[in-house]
Amino acid sequence: MAQEFHHIEYTTDQALYQLDFYLKALDLPFSVKDLYKKAYAERLGPHYSDEWLDDLEHDPDVQEGMSEPFTTKTIIETLMKNGHESVIRALLRETRNLGIGFTQAYIIGIEKWK
Repeated sequence: MAQEFHHIEYTTDQALYQLDFYLKALDLPFSVKDLYKKAYAERLGPHYSDEWLDDLEHDPDVQEGMSEPFTTKTIIETLMKNGHESVIRALLRETRNLGIGFTQAYIIGIEKWK
């Protein structure tokens, strides 16, 4: 009998928190807050704020997303779908600078599956 997987819709907040979980688990020298700053600080100028990211760990909806199965694929799909390609580009730049192979073709290929 084939195992059935249910597609779970994650929110941007959940995906960002899940990504931060991965970054911490891999002991990388940057966080989601760093990626978010690289993605938006210059563009938003004096309107930029990332303080809300500190509150994600206290949000029950975000915590609920941690109890569901997630992968880098679901994280990237969620962020791309919700207009946060800039965060993904910042992630790719940072991983490339560290010599970590995170193929951009995989991320671009996600669009084909929608």
